[in-house]
Amino acid sequence: MDVTMGSIAPTGLKGKLAALEDFISMQNEELAAQRQEIESLRGDKAGIEEHYQGQLQELKKTMVGDVQRLQDEVKRHFAQQKAENARLQQQITTLKGEKTSLQQQILGLQRRIQEIEEQVGAD
Repeated sequence: MDVTMGSIAPTGLKGKLAALEDFISMQNEELAAQRQEIESLRGDKAGIEEHYQGQLQELKKTMVGDVQRLQDEVKRHFAQQKAENARLQQQITTLKGEKTSLQQQILGLQRRIQEIEEQVGAD
């Protein structure tokens, strides 16, 4: 019985060791697969970040161009409005001068009318 037990024990122990080695091997393979998956995910993450960083840079460039165009357009409109304001101010000044001249002419005509009426009244 001892011999049978002795011969079974090493086989049992060898079997357990073999099973344990197989288990460790499977775990190592699983660990290697997980590491590979992690590296793949890191690569994907880096690619996605790079893609969105590129889009962000392109968007910034576009927005800077749009803002520059809008600023130029606003400056142009301000310059046009300033010129229009100056033109209108000149017209106002001219019209005020004409108004003063017309008022003086009216006063002169009123005096002449009064003089004529006085002459007609005296005759």
